[in-house]
Amino acid sequence: VFGDSLSDVGNNNDMPDAFRANYAHYGVDYPGGVATGRFTNGKNSIDFLANYTGFNQSPPAFASVHSPEDILQGVNFASGGSGILVDCMNGTAKMCIPMKEQLGNFKSIALTMRLVYGSNAARDIISKSIFMFTFGGNDLAILSSDPSLDPLKLVANMTSTLRDYIKDLYNLGVRKFLIFNMPALGQLPQVIVLENKTLTDLLNGIAQVFNTAEYMMMEKLSSTLPGMKYSIGNSYAILMDVVSRPNAFEMKNITSPCCGDVRFAIGLPPVAVTECTPTASLCPNRREYVFWDFMHPTQTVNVYASSLIYSGNRTYASPINLKQLVEDDSSRGGVDGSLGGVEAM
Repeated sequence: VFGDSLSDVGNNNDMPDAFRANYAHYGVDYPGGVATGRFTNGKNSIDFLANYTGFNQSPPAFASVHSPEDILQGVNFASGGSGILVDCMNGTAKMCIPMKEQLGNFKSIALTMRLVYGSNAARDIISKSIFMFTFGGNDLAILSSDPSLDPLKLVANMTSTLRDYIKDLYNLGVRKFLIFNMPALGQLPQVIVLENKTLTDLLNGIAQVFNTAEYMMMEKLSSTLPGMKYSIGNSYAILMDVVSRPNAFEMKNITSPCCGDVRFAIGLPPVAVTECTPTASLCPNRREYVFWDFMHPTQTVNVYASSLIYSGNRTYASPINLKQLVEDDSSRGGVDGSLGGVEAM
């Protein structure tokens, strides 16, 4: 698993300057009420997708993998705050684990697998495994730091960089990819509170442009890389589905965070954000809220999203869903040789 806070399960916990979620009220509904580093009240979508695909538990954080046996349960490299282009640095402070480093961590895992289990076994495991990505939302923060940047150029840069990451993994023997597209960022509480429809439409529009470019890129790339199979989970459609039909999901609040507060403020900045901390306000019924904090969904939404990405129709997962991707045994093209860059490390 690679990505940002939507899939992080604790990789940021021991990074002093990083975005973290290993304190209350995070994890209030996780088994045992433990704040594991997941940016939600309970389990995230990756946890439920792991269950759907036959795992008893979600792949552990890379930071907690200590033995070759752990690797066989999968590994989660995701880091809250990361993105396709985000460098994760704020001066000298490291705020997250950038995508390039996440890929480097996988390469070290792949090398360990080859040394412990042999090249053939490692190659077979990697080619049959599902590689999941949740990225994109944090990259739009680049626009706020550089207003002169053309959003279309940013999208093009994001798409080409993601393509290079996919090709890099393909050359390491990876054949099955699950990519979450960018959600409807204009619906997040931190945006909705501004009551600025122009901004909401702009953010949703940029997300849609990126999602279209991403889909076209993956379609073209898969046609040139033998054996590559993929599914794109439509996070955008899923979130819009929930916020446009909340009653269908027994939800009552689609704009406010359950933990903390986001409100309009006099002066600058125009939004006052009370983050989800042990002293923050906490809603009594988490099942009625779409958002856990000012930008992350509740466990209830994660349950719904994962079920649609796993077995939903093409509205929610295309060109195939995760279940079909798991069951597809035709994705070994081009893996008869060495493990690409792993062999050379």
